[in-house]
Amino acid sequence: MVRIASALGVVMLSVALIILSLISYVSIKRDNIFTTPKYAGSGAPRMYMFHAGFRSQFAMKFLDPSFIPLTNALNEELQEKPSKWQFNRTAFLQQRKEILRYIDVAKNFTLTKSGVRVGQLMHYDYSSHKYVFSISNNFKSLLPDASPVLNKHYNVCAVVGNSGILTGSQCGPEIDKSDFIFRCNFAPTEIFQKDVGRKTNLTTFNPSILEKYYNNLLTIQDRNNFFLSLKKLDGAILWIPAFFFHTSATVTRTLVDFFVEHKGQLKVQLAWPGNIMQHINRYWKTKHLAPKRLSTGILMYTLASAMCEEIHLYGFWPFGWDPNTGKELPYHYYDKKGTKFTTKWQESHQLPTEFKLLYKMHEEGLTKLTLSHCA
Repeated sequence: MVRIASALGVVMLSVALIILSLISYVSIKRDNIFTTPKYAGSGAPRMYMFHAGFRSQFAMKFLDPSFIPLTNALNEELQEKPSKWQFNRTAFLQQRKEILRYIDVAKNFTLTKSGVRVGQLMHYDYSSHKYVFSISNNFKSLLPDASPVLNKHYNVCAVVGNSGILTGSQCGPEIDKSDFIFRCNFAPTEIFQKDVGRKTNLTTFNPSILEKYYNNLLTIQDRNNFFLSLKKLDGAILWIPAFFFHTSATVTRTLVDFFVEHKGQLKVQLAWPGNIMQHINRYWKTKHLAPKRLSTGILMYTLASAMCEEIHLYGFWPFGWDPNTGKELPYHYYDKKGTKFTTKWQESHQLPTEFKLLYKMHEEGLTKLTLSHCA
């Protein structure tokens, strides 16, 4: 009986997979995503494109039913429209005005020495109110006297996401022409300069990065590696959202101790935002975007909107295939070769919905969203 039940389970699973494959195939045929002349003559086998796009089609249609598939408009964008994109300054300034109704970016960009007191209890944006972090002398000593972006304005800014779409894009030179470059989650640039550029003016640093990539600084080698990575920033802003989750508390204390120990040896500018997400979330809810947690990329766009006169986006593409070539993509451009795209982000983000909104903003001229290769 056990063997029969097991065999039936395998059969049912196989049937389910076949049905999903057929649904995906019909969807791709109907949506005509890869049937323009550009792709017909590219030499890429259509069946390969089908397999490459399967997870992404699944993500679009099942994990986020609100997502409207991009069809001929996206194909046209990739083939013809990038050079025709026109900045709509009036619409952008109106959006900036709307954002500023919800959050004063310069004021909330970071906590400052004069804005906190030793012993003050900080709560967390996404954790129960029972969790608190006590401001210590060491923590306060690392805060800037004033916001590093106060009264700062830049003509053209680049916000660089970490999507695998940047792999082979050769967008580095174009990105480096920007006056100010925002990057996400301490993403490496050194060996990816052709695609992502070399210049960094600000990068976010989720405390969990210390656990994932630097072993919580448990060994001398870990500490040396982290120190050398920080040295490469050379005066850039390290934006550390320590008060999003209470699980960051221990790592935050480790970071504080490290920065106090190496004070004066690093040129990096530290910024520690307080509880800003309640304000930012309220704005994006007015645009019908209310995920469990906004992505770092759209958070950076929000900050950039107050500092920049024009914003260009790179590396914003939440699906597992390259719309230019049909080839499979890693989740991040810096992932090891062979790392597969996953939909784990769906647990907290709504990346396809975010992308749909950003693409709409692109079409309206508020921001330039680069999806095609730059060279």
